Parts: sequence; structure tokens; C-alpha cells
Amino acid sequence: MKIFEKNTHETFGYLLIHSVFLKDGRIRKGKIIDKDDISLMKKSGIEKVYVGEFGEDDISENSASSLIAKAIATNEFSISPTLSGKTNITSTSDGLIEIYEDNVKNLNNLSPNIAVSTLNNHDVIYRGDHIVSVKIISYSISSSDLDKIIKFLKKNKIIKPKKFKSMRFGVIYTTAKNEKISLIEKAKKSLKSRISDYNSTIMEERVISHDYLTIKENIDQLKDHNINCILLFLSTSITDVNDIVPSVINDLGGEIKSFGMPIDPGNLTLSGKIAELNIIVAAGSARSDSLNGLDWHLNCIHANIEVTQEMVNSLGVGGLLKDIDFAVKRKRVSKAIDTKKSNIAAVVLCAGESKRMGIRNKLLLKVEGKSLIRRYIDNISKSNVSEIVIVTGHQSFEIEKELDGFDLKFIHNEKYKDGMSTSLNTGINSLSKNINAAIICLPDMPMIGIYEINKLIEYYNPKIGNEICVATYNDQRGNPVLWDKKYFEKLMQITGDKGGRYLLPKFIDKSVEVKLGEAVTFDVDNESSFEIINVKK
Repeated sequence: MKIFEKNTHETFGYLLIHSVFLKDGRIRKGKIIDKDDISLMKKSGIEKVYVGEFGEDDISENSASSLIAKAIATNEFSISPTLSGKTNITSTSDGLIEIYEDNVKNLNNLSPNIAVSTLNNHDVIYRGDHIVSVKIISYSISSSDLDKIIKFLKKNKIIKPKKFKSMRFGVIYTTAKNEKISLIEKAKKSLKSRISDYNSTIMEERVISHDYLTIKENIDQLKDHNINCILLFLSTSITDVNDIVPSVINDLGGEIKSFGMPIDPGNLTLSGKIAELNIIVAAGSARSDSLNGLDWHLNCIHANIEVTQEMVNSLGVGGLLKDIDFAVKRKRVSKAIDTKKSNIAAVVLCAGESKRMGIRNKLLLKVEGKSLIRRYIDNISKSNVSEIVIVTGHQSFEIEKELDGFDLKFIHNEKYKDGMSTSLNTGINSLSKNINAAIICLPDMPMIGIYEINKLIEYYNPKIGNEICVATYNDQRGNPVLWDKKYFEKLMQITGDKGGRYLLPKFIDKSVEVKLGEAVTFDVDNESSFEIINVKK
């Protein structure tokens, strides 16, 4: 791509290299300059701008990024619309993610204009989490480089999801003479919380004395009880591979998979197998609810990942968990909310006339073969909302037809020409009685996906004052916004062409800012903004 400075009036059809700030608004970098842009720049006194010109071999950043993301992702992932050469790949299930690290490194070495970033190998993922980011560094990439990348990805995977599956547990607690029973009760409570995160079941619990014969007898019995894993909490931790429990495992025809972890707390965790039966011996520290080496082992077996000593030994960097804060600790216990239990609704305002798009309804415009409204609903329907209300007005029949096949509640706003407040009132008023909070959604924001919606839900916590969750980017408020039900009446009192943001300054002490990406500030309100996301060469 050639880059040069040019007089504003001569820039028609060129690519804008740097964002231009107008007296009222801005023209985003990466846009193909049209007549309206030139007029706006002239009115703002902008005489010269830097522009780019594609060569015959150049593929635009958006097009290239989108194609690479599609080559990476499978049906088990969701792909976001592309903006500024960046495409996010998102999880659609709970589990672990396997990252083929060498393949990621080799992929990034194929071109100086590509940057593919991922989570860590075997990171826990929940529905809606970003897994991979594909970014084209410049405004274009050569077609030869893109061909190399696509061919590489056809032969080499870089990611693989490992879904969590529920399991059946048998649990053994050993006790020594004069040991406090409270320690066992503490371990039971902690384990119950951990196991419920995976929707797994404790089939049988036994409290036995801590001696070789008793432990061997009980493990031998439990392995025939249709369970997937035997978990042991010992009165005294294992101190050697020849200790009592490792010896029992070996004597029953099993093998030790790992012992000793570079993770603190949880150093003395042991894993083994007897045939297909998993054996885990928890360290004493696992009686606590704090993040522990045991959690890593539970993640692996629920994702059907075979544990090896080499895998365990690689956990040292990042393995110091003692001082990890509550927000990170939550990552284990904040299992994705069941979509039928969240009691949080999405109210999608689809009644507007799209006057700035001329005669076309912007919600029906297509990006990569899918309309803006269908793309939006497809994303949020996979999120953790329990109910989606679609407020229609202008071209209501066409909107409903476009959303055929989704589980939605449609409500028509007869007064939609009187402004956004009427649609807000209509949507809130139609919510089910059991709804605790509502996310007010604007469907002309095509970058909003599962991740953004779920993050708002994750931050929602009226008990600590997080009653209103506001999406932000670079300290700028955006959309959507989540509102606790105590504000529904106030939202319904708004009049004119105003939305819920009108109320935010009044309840700033009950609001929490949720820092998200550019998605929450980008909307399609005219031909210019639509062009940015409509992938072109």
C-alpha cells in the first residue's frame, strides 16, 4: 500500500490513514473517503489528510482478518464482525481450550502484517469468552501472504475446545486418632462447591481410618461402583511416591500420573489411574475454597484431558496462587449462568426508521450474508440472558420475518414515531414478572456479541451496589447498559427521543463501569459506518 498526504478535495476513493476529528464527530481511519466525507472535512477546516492506495496484490485488513478467523474457527466457536482489521473468536461452551503453541508461533511468522493472539494452553473458558484475536497490523496484506496463511491453517489447528462433562465421584476421607471432625466437614463443604461447578455428582462418601489395608479395601470397592473418579482427602498429606496411597494405587494395578505440583497452594496433589478410573489425592490446603492445585486437576478430568507429569511441571510460571485476588479466584466458581436461570432479559429496540440511511432499514442490511439484526440476535441468544424482547415499530413485519426461528418475545410499539422512550417503555412493560434486571440493547451495534453481554451480567451484583452496569471503552460510555428492576419504573417515565442513558448521571453511585472493547461505541447509523464493517477488498 502507498501512503501519502493529499489535499482534502482530491481524496475521493482513497483510504483514510488516520482518524479525522471534525467539529461535530469524526471520520474513522480505515474508511474509503466519499463525497460526504470531503464536505464534512472542508466544513471543519481540514485542508490535507494522509491517505492510502491499495495495490493490485493488496487484500484489505477487514477482508483478510475475517478470512483468517474463519480458517481458524470451527462450528464450536463464534466469530465477531471485523472492525479495524480485528476479528475475535469466541467460545460457545464451557471447558478448557487446547492451544497448539508451536502452530501459533509458526502462524505469526508467516507475515509481518498478521498478529494472532490466544489464551494460555488449558485455560478455563466459559461461554462468551474471547479465545483468539486475529489482527491485521497494516491496512492490507499481500494476497500471497494471505494464501500462505490460509494453506497453513488448512493443515494445522491452533485451537481445540475441550468441553466440560459431568462426572460421578466417590470420595474418601481418612481420619487419624483425635483428629477434629470439623476438618472433614470443611473439606466436604469445599468439595461440594467445587463439584457443583461442573454439574457433577458425589455418588458416595466414606470416612475411614488412615491405614494401608483400609484405604486399599475401600478404593477396591469403589472402583466397581460406576464412578469416574475417586477423590481422597487424607488426614495427613502424601510426602513421598512410596507413601501409603501411591502404594495402594500401584498394588491395585494402577499407575501414578503426577505427584508434586509447582502450584501453591496445592503442592502435594497427586493424580493416578486404575484402568479408566481417575484417582486424585487432594492436598490438605484444598479444604479451603481458595484456588488450589486440585482445581487444575478437576478441570482436566472434566475436559477428558490425560494428565502427565510433564504437563504438571509446566505450571510453575503463574503457579503462585496464594495472593491471587478474589476477582481471579471467581474464575473457577463463576460458572456460566444457565440461560434459563439468570432472570436477566435483553430488551432489543428495533422500532426506529433509520432515517440517516435513506430509504433502507439498516437492521436489514447484510454483512457477510447475514442481516445486522439477525447477526445481533444470533449472538445474544447464545449469551446468559433468559428472555429476549424485540420491540418493533417501523417495518415490523419484515423484522419479525427476518428473525424467524429464534425463541423471542415480539412486542409492537404503536407510538414508535414519538421517539426512543416509547420503545423503551413498551419493552420494559412487557417483561416477565420474574425478571430481575434488563439489558437495553441497540441492534445497530454489530460488534456486540456473547462476550459483551455476559460481562455485563457477570458484573451485576445488587448486594454490593452494582445495580447498573455500563459498558465503556477508553473512558467513553457506550451500549448496552444493564438495569436492575428497581429502575424499571423510572425508565418507563422517560419521554421524547431519549433512552436510558438520560438517567445514568442521577444514579452514578449505583453504577459500575464494565471496561470492554470498541464494540460498545461503534454503531451503524449511516452509509459511512456501514461501509466500515462491510468487508471489502
